Amino acid sequence: MIYVIVSGETNRYNIARKIKYMFRKMCRIRAVLSAGLIAAFLLTSISTSAQDLVPVSSLTGGSSVFVFRKTAVRRVAAFVKPVRSKAQRLESVVKIKKQYETLAKTAPRTNRAKVIDPDKLPPNVSTSMPPAQASKLFAGVGEYYLTKGDYEQSFDFFRDAIRLDDKNETAKVGYSEALGIKGNDLLANDKAELAKGVFLEAIKYNPKNAAAYFGLGDVYAGLNQQAEAIAAYEKSLASDKDLTEIYVPLGILYYQTGEIAKADDLLSKALPSSGGNAETQFFLGLIRSSQNKNDEALAAFQKATTIDPKYADGYFHTGETLVKLKRFADAVPAYQKAVTLKPTYFDALVGLGGAYSELANYPEAVTAYKAAAKLKNDNWEVFAGLGEAYRQTGKFEDAEANFNLAALFLTRVKDYNKETLADLYSKTGFSIGQQCDVNIQRNVACKWPSAIKALQKAVDITNSPIDYVNLGWAYFRAAHPDAENKNMAAARPNLDLAKAALEKAMTGSPAVVDYALQNLSAVEIDLGDGAGAIDTLNKLLVKHPEDNFMRYQLGVAYYKGNDFASAEKWFREALNKDPNYVFALTALGETLISRKNGKEVRKVIDRLRPLDAEAAGRLELKLKASRL
Repeated sequence: MIYVIVSGETNRYNIARKIKYMFRKMCRIRAVLSAGLIAAFLLTSISTSAQDLVPVSSLTGGSSVFVFRKTAVRRVAAFVKPVRSKAQRLESVVKIKKQYETLAKTAPRTNRAKVIDPDKLPPNVSTSMPPAQASKLFAGVGEYYLTKGDYEQSFDFFRDAIRLDDKNETAKVGYSEALGIKGNDLLANDKAELAKGVFLEAIKYNPKNAAAYFGLGDVYAGLNQQAEAIAAYEKSLASDKDLTEIYVPLGILYYQTGEIAKADDLLSKALPSSGGNAETQFFLGLIRSSQNKNDEALAAFQKATTIDPKYADGYFHTGETLVKLKRFADAVPAYQKAVTLKPTYFDALVGLGGAYSELANYPEAVTAYKAAAKLKNDNWEVFAGLGEAYRQTGKFEDAEANFNLAALFLTRVKDYNKETLADLYSKTGFSIGQQCDVNIQRNVACKWPSAIKALQKAVDITNSPIDYVNLGWAYFRAAHPDAENKNMAAARPNLDLAKAALEKAMTGSPAVVDYALQNLSAVEIDLGDGAGAIDTLNKLLVKHPEDNFMRYQLGVAYYKGNDFASAEKWFREALNKDPNYVFALTALGETLISRKNGKEVRKVIDRLRPLDAEAAGRLELKLKASRL
């Protein structure tokens, strides 16, 4: 999708008030009103049916179009992988540990030593009986202390049992069990590094120790060693298939590594027992979002924030999903809640800026993007969004500065997208050009060479017909004031360059060719090639008979060639299509003055007065000056 900007360089009529009124009727259109008025609107053909929205200076031929690619600038946050907090991971550890202990009580464990009360041990066990027999007794006492929850006491007896008989498998299993319990206690007390060593020792004595593996899984997850964490959790489940509490952390790990099908399977299995857990709902929402099941994703995220009203990530992804569903107004409060809970939430601020931009609330978009830029001052997407918001509010110098920053930071990204860079240069050039209209009022020189340089950079990257249309636009706009002032020696070089660029654009899509032709007609008018302009405009009118602007522009071309009869004909045709076409009425009045038809001019003034009293007044002054 592309859209265009139709712009006029000089503006001898005060049309701002009328345009403001018409723009208010078009609720989604924003315009910047200045001496060189512009109107921005989405197009799928050469123009819209609302021709009176085309602001051009009367009879100058100065109308031209700038073509934008319709690109989104806010997608930073969409690629951020959610990370579990330490608290969330430890919560999983506690849940798995509790389930493991419950299962141990309800399901008898095999290959365990017979429990022996230490008070019933014979004296001098280690020296009075064979080592293998003594080993069994020590293993039994170890089990005794283990059943009492005193794993520290059990260690000595299990170690003695293994020392006496290295083949005592029940002693090894018991010792491994005690180590697993100790490791998980260390883990629950935030001593992951110590726990890791204990778990590894436990596994050495029993390669099927489920408790040690699920604890080790959390340790690896905390170290962001996802492959190792997944392997540990899978081994724990293989050892004890009833440890269903593992489904959530394992499913989350699979999501984080991009294995969506496995993540979906595990988290779906976890729902019956963990559906009331905010984190489970949150990651289920992420899975549904990755599957493009956005309504289901939204329901899951909203459930997560209902369960935990302080879940900032839940609110952020609620906003992201609402944006996907194009419910931008609903997304705003979700992003705002995320930022309220976490003021340094960069992704949420970016999302908020994007949502406000979609709602055409550009001042609020600026505020959000500026807050994001304070958190990360080298992020190209943020500056691109900020530049666009400034452009839409008519602050073209700020737009230029931010587009330049966006381009600078984008080039520092490995394997950056060159089309995106070209688009940023294109928007930079446009912003510089539009600032020219503001500068004229300030009596400040325009920076057309800088605009041309930026647009040439876009051409150099893409060699795209769209970028050639825009380069032609800049050369034409740079030349037009000189052409209007009859200084063709100064105007011609830029007009020739504009024509060359526009001719290169003729290889584009039919719509782009039409934009190029519209600009070419303006160039031809300024070059004094009335026949060429008329031929170009007739081609466009044949292709787009509904486009009333072409009728108006044909009138301009004939007027500038001093063929006032033909000019009158085309202005009247434009008015037949739209009787309230202010620019065509004004142009018709001037044409009739040139034709010495004062009576008809007065009729035009009467028609124009209720539509634009100031324009009618100026035309009346011209009529008096002509003494008709």
